[in-house]
Amino acid sequence: MFWNKHNKEIDRLILNNTSDDKSTDNPSEINVKIYNTDQLFSAYSYSGDKLNGEFCEYIFDKAKDAPLKDRIRIKIHTAADLDASDVQQSLRSHCKSEYIESKKQVKRLVLIATIMTILGIIALTALILINHFTDNIYFTSIVEISAWVFIWEAVDFFFLQRPVVKGKCILIQRIYMAEIEVCKDDEQKAQE
Repeated sequence: MFWNKHNKEIDRLILNNTSDDKSTDNPSEINVKIYNTDQLFSAYSYSGDKLNGEFCEYIFDKAKDAPLKDRIRIKIHTAADLDASDVQQSLRSHCKSEYIESKKQVKRLVLIATIMTILGIIALTALILINHFTDNIYFTSIVEISAWVFIWEAVDFFFLQRPVVKGKCILIQRIYMAEIEVCKDDEQKAQE
């Protein structure tokens, strides 16, 4: 598809449209409507401290749009009896487990990238030795291709996949430090 003048105008209209209702909202403030505690806490949690997966996904999805310089605020609008400190403790517990898993994934990616780099260097060294002692074009081609595949995989893991996971770690840190406010709605307003 070619980028023509009409598409540029549409692009400018979409990106610069300030008449949207959502554009007046603060992107660092996440408003959530909860009708009962089952929407917030997992139905399978015995003590009520495990957050619902859909709630967590919603928070993470909305937090991606928040500017880095602003602190994230989560406002929970509900008629149910909720304590903000309980919600904060549950959210922090969830973020802690997600953060630990993401940090392990970063370490795994660095380890795999290091191993792939070493294997690529070994294969390149073997290629030099093979070229020195023999003129077998097929064997040298195979070793050369495998060397560059190892090196490319190392680049992929270290420079392409690792920053994505590190970005997720930063997002988790921001959600962990989010301010949580429970706004009490009356029963009639909550049912509307």
